[in-house]
Amino acid sequence: MELFNYLLKASACSVLFFAFYLLALQKLTFFKLNRFYLLATLMLSFLIPALNITIEKQVEQASPITEELVAVDLPSQIETVMPTEVLPLQASQIAPSFDWFSLLPYSYATVAFTLLVIGLWQLSSLLWYARRNQKTDIGLKLVAKRSGFTNCSFFNYVFVDQENLTEQELAVLLRHEQVHAQQYHSVDKMIMMVAKAVMWFNPVVYCWDKTLEQVHEYEADEATANSFNTRDYAELLLGLAVSQRSTPLIHNFVKSPIKERIKMLFNSKSKNMKKLMYLLVAPVLLGLLWGFTINVVEIPVSKEVIKAKDEADPIIGKTIKGIVEDITTESKFFKTIHFKTDGKIYLINYMSFIKINKGDELTIKINSKKEGVKVDENRKVVYQTPVYSMDQAFNANGDSLIVRPKIEKHAFLYEGNKARYATSKINKIDRNSLGYATKIQLNDGTFSLVFDVGSLKTKAKDFKVGDEVLVKFIGEKLTAKNIYASSKLIAMYSQPKKFQLINPTLYSRFYSSEGFQKSDGKAFEPAVDELKSVVKIISASSTETFPKRGITNLGDAVIMVNDVKLEAKKITLLREGGINASDATIYFPDGKVKKYGLVIYNTKQKVFGGYENVALTKESKTIDVISGPGKEGGLEFSAEMSSTKIPYSNLDSVKVRKLFNNVMLTGKPKLKLEKYNLEGKLIYIDNTNNMVVVYLGSVVDNNNQKIEAEIIEMDLTNNRYKTKNYFN
Repeated sequence: MELFNYLLKASACSVLFFAFYLLALQKLTFFKLNRFYLLATLMLSFLIPALNITIEKQVEQASPITEELVAVDLPSQIETVMPTEVLPLQASQIAPSFDWFSLLPYSYATVAFTLLVIGLWQLSSLLWYARRNQKTDIGLKLVAKRSGFTNCSFFNYVFVDQENLTEQELAVLLRHEQVHAQQYHSVDKMIMMVAKAVMWFNPVVYCWDKTLEQVHEYEADEATANSFNTRDYAELLLGLAVSQRSTPLIHNFVKSPIKERIKMLFNSKSKNMKKLMYLLVAPVLLGLLWGFTINVVEIPVSKEVIKAKDEADPIIGKTIKGIVEDITTESKFFKTIHFKTDGKIYLINYMSFIKINKGDELTIKINSKKEGVKVDENRKVVYQTPVYSMDQAFNANGDSLIVRPKIEKHAFLYEGNKARYATSKINKIDRNSLGYATKIQLNDGTFSLVFDVGSLKTKAKDFKVGDEVLVKFIGEKLTAKNIYASSKLIAMYSQPKKFQLINPTLYSRFYSSEGFQKSDGKAFEPAVDELKSVVKIISASSTETFPKRGITNLGDAVIMVNDVKLEAKKITLLREGGINASDATIYFPDGKVKKYGLVIYNTKQKVFGGYENVALTKESKTIDVISGPGKEGGLEFSAEMSSTKIPYSNLDSVKVRKLFNNVMLTGKPKLKLEKYNLEGKLIYIDNTNNMVVVYLGSVVDNNNQKIEAEIIEMDLTNNRYKTKNYFN
């Protein structure tokens, strides 16, 4: 139904543009400008509805919000509030019926195609008659024709009844048709033929055709009258004004209304100042652009976020060019360069294996920074020089110094205690006659893991096919290509962790009662508590303590570290001396407030190290990208997946438009469909065909496989996708 939405908008544009012509421009004698206006606005009527411009407007939230909400990223917020399933009202009680709307596209295409065929047939008829012609001295080709369409022209072919015309009348007619040929009026006629075929249901387009033809005749009459006597030319028009058959592609000498043409011959010419009337179409054009192409999306932003944005470091995310002044070694794995650019020196960390020498000219992309902040004995806050990290670096020749190898995919990895672990999805669960699980098969898209769990005598009723799980095991055997089997499952956890399946015999060998790995069969020894005199817990929504390990996890917590207040989404206290906090806000004694994605506190140095939020974790992951048109492949949706169940109703800052049974989302929408994350300029939910179409966007699954193209069609019925370009 998107096609009908487009055609309705194009029709509305044509109505407004044509109405403006009738009200303001019709009586003006600037025939060339009128012709240009009619052609240009016709093209704009088809172009404007095809445009889609999104303007994001950041506004402060009207209602006060807590600092806890400020730290939550918008996409995550959307994902948590979206319903998992939206069912059509009383879907099970509605008997299936024929969808008459599905016939509309075929009906429209049939009429449009028929009109185009008729136009081509008329064109071929003209060319058949024009095969025999006689050239004139003024570049025209005369075709003698006594019946049907006569005294008319198509490009430089003039179909004329010479026997019924005097020599003077023939000269006037040829001059008239010469103007049509020189101004390429027949091109306009062919454009109108296509426009009428595409927009055949719109009555305005037929009026448009007649008006444009009338402007052609006015222009030709004006030029002809300048070469001959105006009164004699008017008498000739009256003399030839008889009923004649014609075709829409030709210019007939006396086809257009004679009365209006003769009146226009004797009208006084419009003054040049009236050309300013054409500028009045600008408000109409701007109104149509604003109404049909521009979507203003309001993105709520809190005052805290605005403040943090204003204080953002100017070089984070930027590419800078300069010279390495000095290099210092921080550890076995890291070094720091003193990088001079624009008269300033920045400290930038890099891995020791990267070959950088003093004096090198480099181009570096900065992705984050670490700030060190210390409070001394006099409660004075000391800010240390920030240290930046690089995302990419190039030498003077443009060669990249940082090459990230593609991470090879493995069926499983190893923990420190030699237990294997993997994240995958449940592909199949075999059960015996009593309902106990005997085999659980996992598949991550490449590797399969098959576990014999009959000895555990568990029904595993909380686990379902399609669930994502984390498994830990030993004793695997390769039974076929990419297929491993084991009878020694240690543990299986749902992701997120809500359910678990534990093998008590094996679990105690590899993990402590608190869930920590054992080293050589022994639990880690507790450390001396270094934080008792340093940290005071003010509040926390959740507390999780592991005494043997010496770790305390706090959720949505507020603590005091000496004279510094720390608020964070998650805080980890290490007994041996250290604090880690994520999504943190630090309030220093001097009144300054800092926000960081990650904070590390060292009890020995008494220094806070703050790392700003960056997209490093996204960029460091290896993503397999399928890009461009002409791609096709399979998708993995459950049998219950349907376009009618897509949770779009609660998306923030997204404009929802409904057309018949389908839905269009604009404003950079993001959708989560089972294992796939959809993002684009526009997402079209086609309930008629059970499809989802993403425009100018991407589809990423849980395995970081990314599909990106101008158009991505997702067929939910057949579990297939196709990528296309707009015009291919």
